[in-house]
Amino acid sequence: MTMPPLPQLIPNIKCLCCDVCCRFPEKNSPLAPYFTAGEVRRAIELGMDPERFSNPSGGRIELIPHPRGDGFICPAFDPDSNGCRIYSDRPLDCQLFPLSVMWDPSGDVVLLGYDRKCPFVAESLFNGSLFEFGKSIASRIETDGTSQSLRDDPELVGQFQEDVLILTPLIRLTEILRGRYSGKETLSTPEGIGLTRLLDDDRALFDSTLKWTRTELSSYSWPPLMIWKEHFQFYWTIIDRQFCLFARYADGLFMPLPPIGETLTSEAVRHCFDRMNSVNAQPSVSRIENISGGQVAFFEAMKLNVRPKEQDYLYDRESLVQLKGDLYKSKRWACNRFERDHRDHAVRLEPYRSSDLGDCLELFSRWKKQQGESEPFPVPGDHRLLMLEDAASAHQVALEGFSSLGLTGRVLRVSGKIVGYTFGFPLRDGVFCILLEVADRKIPGSAAFLFREFCREMSNYSTIHAMDDSGLDRLRDAKLSYHPSKILTSYIATRP
Repeated sequence: MTMPPLPQLIPNIKCLCCDVCCRFPEKNSPLAPYFTAGEVRRAIELGMDPERFSNPSGGRIELIPHPRGDGFICPAFDPDSNGCRIYSDRPLDCQLFPLSVMWDPSGDVVLLGYDRKCPFVAESLFNGSLFEFGKSIASRIETDGTSQSLRDDPELVGQFQEDVLILTPLIRLTEILRGRYSGKETLSTPEGIGLTRLLDDDRALFDSTLKWTRTELSSYSWPPLMIWKEHFQFYWTIIDRQFCLFARYADGLFMPLPPIGETLTSEAVRHCFDRMNSVNAQPSVSRIENISGGQVAFFEAMKLNVRPKEQDYLYDRESLVQLKGDLYKSKRWACNRFERDHRDHAVRLEPYRSSDLGDCLELFSRWKKQQGESEPFPVPGDHRLLMLEDAASAHQVALEGFSSLGLTGRVLRVSGKIVGYTFGFPLRDGVFCILLEVADRKIPGSAAFLFREFCREMSNYSTIHAMDDSGLDRLRDAKLSYHPSKILTSYIATRP
């Protein structure tokens, strides 16, 4: 039975101007178009070279070298017109594009998603029609003969691709291909509920959403999230034209940020909670963190439980550099003590280099031990001790990947030995965020001196953001001792 062609999402004019489709970097690309037996016969009738089909019963077409460029092209592609010679009879594999039918990472569930290599998809992520079209194709695959075609030629279902934006699992198709499937397995994986793994290459997408934010909370930025990637797996999707970020850890799935879009909608929030609850064994794990003060009323209006989380601390940079007046007497004393103790030593604040990694990691290990000595932890499982253990990997990620994370780093040397390091990044116009800071606690005044001198170097910024206090009393007291110009409270929302 011949199925009617699938509708086309992308306007022809867009495709004819594109330089992505039908081109491949290698001759044996797994993404080369797949032709079924019937499609092979029809292509040959339309003038395609039979030798380009190594398997008449179905398979991927043999690619040919690009006549005027690098790489390879589909032999049905006409580089002169940028069109397809058999467009009206192109195979189902090509009709589906930019949608992709593929197995999930475990190879158990068939997923439908958008191939983000398509420029039209990349520029239309926040267009609701993109997702409506995807839903309509998913419904068609699940209800008409398209699924039968995919069953007869299972190689049409490709391997998992990380750069595909996952839309939905295809449960009926999975049943047809596997012969066994209840649908329950989808509840155990983020991919199964339509979430896509967040990759390092997704930073531009994430940063582009921040234009809609109205908060100075430090959590709305890439580095504070990514330094924890050893502990959390991050996923994302678009719901109701809002970017929705999820984090998965041992206990389940939660949202480190509320949905981000031009307008926050209750529909997006409800869908997010539904997805989290479908994965989490304990619904209490499902939560949205780092809600700004201006959003609290919105979440309370949805009858959600909203409670304070942590506080962020912002400072006038010039005050941190000058340390004038009685308010900063103890900080001035600490800096003066450090300078006095080391006036006969070479003291330098230098840019961090990759070659400093080993010395900085050794300093962190020493600093962590000093933390325990100054404030003994009553029990092995004390949350402060656990946070220190977790911080070790976060610091290592920052130290190893400072360049790709966009961090500015400095090391404090005394007679050539590193006794402190700090990293930060531009948060907003005029605001510089201090992400990490470690100083040898056995050297009085080193922390105060390091902080002051780093702030001094950030002369292009009027405000220094010292991030949150992690809910630790001692850290809160330290941040308050510098007399912040502004304190911001973040909130957590959960379902009753």
